[in-house]
Amino acid sequence: MGVVKIEKLVFGGYGLGRGSNGIVLVPDTAPGEVVEYENDGLQGGTALGRVTRIIDKSPHRRAAPCVHVGECGGCNWLYLSYSEQIRCKKEIFLDCIDRIGKFSRPGDIDIFTADEFGYRIRAQIKIDHQNKCAGFYRRKSNEVVKIDKCPLLADEINNLLANLNSGMIGAIPDNAKSVRILIGKDAASSPVIGGLTKANTEIVVDSINFLADGGSFFQSNQFLLETLGRWACGIVNYESGDDGYCLDLYGGIGFFSLMLADNFSDIVLVENVVSQVKAAERNFKINKKEHIRAMLADVERGDSLNKLIKRKRPNCIIVDPPRPGLVKNVRKWLIDTAPSVILYVSCNPSTFARDAGALIRGGYELSRWALFDLYPNTHHIESAAVFYNYGG
Repeated sequence: MGVVKIEKLVFGGYGLGRGSNGIVLVPDTAPGEVVEYENDGLQGGTALGRVTRIIDKSPHRRAAPCVHVGECGGCNWLYLSYSEQIRCKKEIFLDCIDRIGKFSRPGDIDIFTADEFGYRIRAQIKIDHQNKCAGFYRRKSNEVVKIDKCPLLADEINNLLANLNSGMIGAIPDNAKSVRILIGKDAASSPVIGGLTKANTEIVVDSINFLADGGSFFQSNQFLLETLGRWACGIVNYESGDDGYCLDLYGGIGFFSLMLADNFSDIVLVENVVSQVKAAERNFKINKKEHIRAMLADVERGDSLNKLIKRKRPNCIIVDPPRPGLVKNVRKWLIDTAPSVILYVSCNPSTFARDAGALIRGGYELSRWALFDLYPNTHHIESAAVFYNYGG
């Protein structure tokens, strides 16, 4: 048992305090609060605490608008006012830049926000066949908490939850422990729920049509899709213009390729999942973008990247890697290939800071950057940045 004052929130959503034995990370806290805590193990060698009493409460703390708060494993910042969430996310992101990236900031960062509730059009619903319920995992366990309504989910997903918990669990195969849901013009899922969902759905973003399977990855925040997709349109055309050749690495089903299609005369999307490549090709055809192609390759293995530049060197490369960021050989390849522009989209400020630092030391200049709050009421941070190589 101990008492600590929370200095700030850090990556992962924890409050950082300094106890008698050093740093302790305490979830469910806010900057400036004084809390009593008990030990709750270690994470990466750092002590974890669990709040037992709030002695001095932050003025930014609010009553969480969900009956499952503290029980469900998601929404770990619901107790914070939304303005404080944004302030903390910016502080966490810039702290990663300073500690890990170790480069001079190019100026203030743009921040894009929207409604903090009802934004999610993609979710993974957990299924408990024994207790005939659907919801999400309890914190630190694989036990399903029955949830009929989540304030973060689009109405259509909440309707599915309510239907499943009203007796339709039997429509889900017995071996399915979870269902991936994606909402567009229809509700799609993997596996399909008879009478409730289809195999795929159409999502329209600023007149661009995306046909996506229920299990596909797609950006989750329905209110910021257009903002995220179009943000770089007026920025990534340095020395490329109408004749530009663009590579879209980790391209998925073609979101950024299509949103930036008019910036380039030739685009090649690269993805290592067969179903995603097929979906991307289908989306390019639907939108009549004949100058975009999709190819199956793993950019992190073998000679796949060098094969992409045998024909000609790209003017622009888009990278939207998973949470671990760019592996070392991809970072080196980007610097050696030296495209005029790199658009980097990231879901992890720590790995983005590392990769951005490497690009800058390799001759790039960070020109514009932005935070997109795609996941309000959670600690997750999405960013995008444009790097120029003026000598490229």
